[in-house]
Amino acid sequence: MSSIKSKFLVMSSHGGVGKTSVIVNLAVALSKRGVKVGLMDANFHSPDIHRRLGFDPAVASNSDERFIPTPYADYLKVASIESVMQDIDETGIWGKPLKISDIRRFISSVNWGSLDYLFVDTPTGLGEKFLSVVQAIPDAKIIIVTTPNKISGDRAKKMINFFRKGQIPVFGWIENMRGFLCQNCDKRLELFSTGPGNRAVFLLEIPFLGRIPIDPNFVECDDAGGPFLQKYPESEVAEACNLIIEKLMEVKANGKNRQDSFPV
Repeated sequence: MSSIKSKFLVMSSHGGVGKTSVIVNLAVALSKRGVKVGLMDANFHSPDIHRRLGFDPAVASNSDERFIPTPYADYLKVASIESVMQDIDETGIWGKPLKISDIRRFISSVNWGSLDYLFVDTPTGLGEKFLSVVQAIPDAKIIIVTTPNKISGDRAKKMINFFRKGQIPVFGWIENMRGFLCQNCDKRLELFSTGPGNRAVFLLEIPFLGRIPIDPNFVECDDAGGPFLQKYPESEVAEACNLIIEKLMEVKANGKNRQDSFPV
């Protein structure tokens, strides 16, 4: 971990907000800028980053040797905790439940080499195993993904207050699923109420990184096994992801205070 310059734990307060899709497309967008990016799937509840990228996870040995991540592209490497999860049955249940020591061992065993950025997909919500991920990467910063509805915003607010109490730095937050352009009428439609949705988060003065719209082609890409940005590089989703990436890179390059650089 000492050879990785910037580390981000991407998380959400509950499932269904599209966190994994966001992290995959941000990593792909950033790697296209010619910087070295690592993508770690530490979501032990449902690790599926590799499926969204279109390949099977590597199998880690049971020895103490360093685990080598799988290269996806010239500047993007991927490692999944599924590599150490054993004996899955036909129902999708793991025969050997993960222990906190398993999670920490996996995180510390991945040999990333030198990276500019590492994105870690975490399990949803707060719990002992999630906190073990935070503790295993103590210098990582939190990026929270929400949706525009009020429940998501209220839960994110509670999570942010928890992090502040524990003095865990929150880098910023992303609003996912914010409207989409109808392919039939060319009008922008909203699936959530956009008024009070994330007002709770805005009031906490956490840096706002950007909004990502919905695109019906997301399902097609997930089913086919390939990142959305690869197939639709000119889409609104790609534009939104690239704007977020520019903010991440600007903070790193200039060392600016995030609150000054990106006012809410």
